[in-house]
Amino acid sequence: MITKRVLGRVRNLSEPAAKDKLAILSNQEKRVLALVAEGKTNKEIALDLGLSDKTVKNYFSNILDKLKLTRRSQAAAFFVQHTLK
Repeated sequence: MITKRVLGRVRNLSEPAAKDKLAILSNQEKRVLALVAEGKTNKEIALDLGLSDKTVKNYFSNILDKLKLTRRSQAAAFFVQHTLK
């Protein structure tokens, strides 16, 4: 029981806070994430930012990895929740 609590606290210390998670994204990744949160597709984001579809896909893949998310909808919700505070 005590070991479980200690491990939980250590795990929480090693995970960055939500604001810190946004801080680990590059400026371009933040732009991509903001456009994802607006509901834009990769193709629309590529047109807006003057990038290729593949580049946007790579940026978004990096975003998911850094934020430890698996779905586009999770990323959009995360962005909205943590930028409107």
